[in-house]
Amino acid sequence: MKDTIEVLYQLEAAHLIDFSAEEEGFSLGAPLPESSDASQKLLKLRSLEKDMGLDDMEVKGQMDLADIEKDLSSTIVGLEAEITGATESKNRVSVRINELEAEKAVLQNFQALPLNLELYRDYDSLKVFTGKVRADPSAALKAVAPQSEVFISASGDFVAAFVIKAQADEAQKALVQFGFTEAPAPAGTGSPQQLVAKVDEELTALRSSLEESVNKLDALKDKHATFVKAADEHLSIIVAKAETPLRVGTTDYTFAMDAWVPTSEMPTVEKAINEKLAGKVHIESLEVMSRREAHGHHDAEQHDAPVEEIPSKTENGKTVSKFEFMARMLSTPKYREIDPAVTMMITIPIFFGLMVGDIGYGIPFMILGLIGLKKCVSDEWRTISTLLFFGGIWASIFGLFMFGEAYGIHFAEQAHDMSWSSLLGVHLPHEIAIGGFEIPLGIYSKLHNVKEILYMTLWIGIAHIFIGFCIGFYNKSIRFGFKHAVIEKISWLMILVGGALLLLFLVDAMIRGLTVELTDIRMLIALPLIVVGIVMAYKGEGSGAILELPGLMGNIISYTRLAAIGMSKAGLALAFNTIAFEVMWGHDFHVIGSNSGDTIMLIAALGIFLIGHLTIFVLAIISAGLHSLRLHYVEFFMKFYEGGGVEFKPLKVIRKYTTDKNGVSE
Repeated sequence: MKDTIEVLYQLEAAHLIDFSAEEEGFSLGAPLPESSDASQKLLKLRSLEKDMGLDDMEVKGQMDLADIEKDLSSTIVGLEAEITGATESKNRVSVRINELEAEKAVLQNFQALPLNLELYRDYDSLKVFTGKVRADPSAALKAVAPQSEVFISASGDFVAAFVIKAQADEAQKALVQFGFTEAPAPAGTGSPQQLVAKVDEELTALRSSLEESVNKLDALKDKHATFVKAADEHLSIIVAKAETPLRVGTTDYTFAMDAWVPTSEMPTVEKAINEKLAGKVHIESLEVMSRREAHGHHDAEQHDAPVEEIPSKTENGKTVSKFEFMARMLSTPKYREIDPAVTMMITIPIFFGLMVGDIGYGIPFMILGLIGLKKCVSDEWRTISTLLFFGGIWASIFGLFMFGEAYGIHFAEQAHDMSWSSLLGVHLPHEIAIGGFEIPLGIYSKLHNVKEILYMTLWIGIAHIFIGFCIGFYNKSIRFGFKHAVIEKISWLMILVGGALLLLFLVDAMIRGLTVELTDIRMLIALPLIVVGIVMAYKGEGSGAILELPGLMGNIISYTRLAAIGMSKAGLALAFNTIAFEVMWGHDFHVIGSNSGDTIMLIAALGIFLIGHLTIFVLAIISAGLHSLRLHYVEFFMKFYEGGGVEFKPLKVIRKYTTDKNGVSE
């Protein structure tokens, strides 16, 4: 069995299926002998990593397996003794420092009073009150306890009152009115000033000792970090291989393991096992899973229920792979459906860019995203960086050509709004010539062309959902056949196309005020499409299809958020720009006013401009990013994506801190 496991790890092509313990005649295997020793060493190393602070530390460098295995046990024992000694010393000193600092904090309160510590206790006839107060309670105490003696700190926030026990209750009530919080006198004798000095002296010595312990740990960390990480990786690989039999069925003389293997790699796997194991292991391909379900729609669901999910192996390109984590945050695609990361790569940056639509923000987004992709390691930060980089590209494109603005200010001269042309005193054209074509620099204004932008987002929603239904048709056709795909997805495509034609008709009739007839070609096509589509959907999905019709309309309307987010950003930018430039230039943005020479006003205006746009910058990342994902997860994925799949994870060795120069086996 050990040799078989080793071969499978080398091939990196077998996704092992956990063997059922209920299989008659078989029992689960036991770990290989090396598992126990490796696990104990690994446990010690993990403890050392925690003490050394290596848990989340990125360590550079690699070690060869031969160097790690040489005196591994003695090295761990010696390192454990050094690290444990330094850590215990550090912890012991830290605890004592905390104790002394707490003691000093108490003594500092009494340091403000002219009394030794022994004078605060051991009285037969007196009650001593010491603590914090909001104001001087001397007069109130004298009123209820005339024979009391009161000492108050120079700052008036700490008091010591000596009161006859018979008058203690009244004195305490008087103190409570001044916010009295008791602080008992510490043990010891002598002047608090002298005791604080002794504490400071001990703290100085302890901090020096603590620094030595920390420096010793840092030196040990720098010296042994690579070894500890490499040994951890090496032992983890040994343990993983040694515990693989726990996923295998065994008898007294045989073992059986089930695994998924890519069809293209099956000949290689068979050849390697036959050659390296000399025919001692029998390998058999039980079934080649096609993309098509074996039975009808409902039967397939019942048939597949007890069967382990077929793992999905995705092989996306470099760019598409950057969007995989976004799709996996929702779910892993099933074996028999398209990976949505491909479509997300195209549409998420476009939606993000449309909502931002400003070259002033787009360029910084690209720069931040590029830096993040180069520097960040975690999937979460790389996903954010990916969104910023590609979304920033589209934000710059939309900001330059569709909206013609930077930081909420249009480039070319505007009739009523400020523009960079008027602010800078230079003429910026409304369009530029590229290759003989006139390219506009700003077609729409987010605040003045609201109807046009909202109408455009409706069509973006229709197009996006149309793509979703098309993908859904493909998924259904390869899983359940053409007939099921037509009933379940073509029906909704017909309803969607009919609704789009109806939208064109209604816009002309109700908004544009044009004269239209019910015999309009759009109505003649739309109504049959909608009716036939509803009938087909009802046949395929039952009464639930009728209930989903308002949902489809809601999905399309939901895409108007693309306009709403852009308009809200533009409104915020306009507000901050107006305030900043009014402070600096007065009310006329076309003429420099009297404030232009005032340094204080210029600084104030610059501060308002920077803080305002930094706020918009952050809000744009959050709102545009979240709403882009939301439109995909809710409106788009619901049309085709089932998810709930299992990622293809073959038995393989992943090395980061170790190398195997001599081909040494684990």
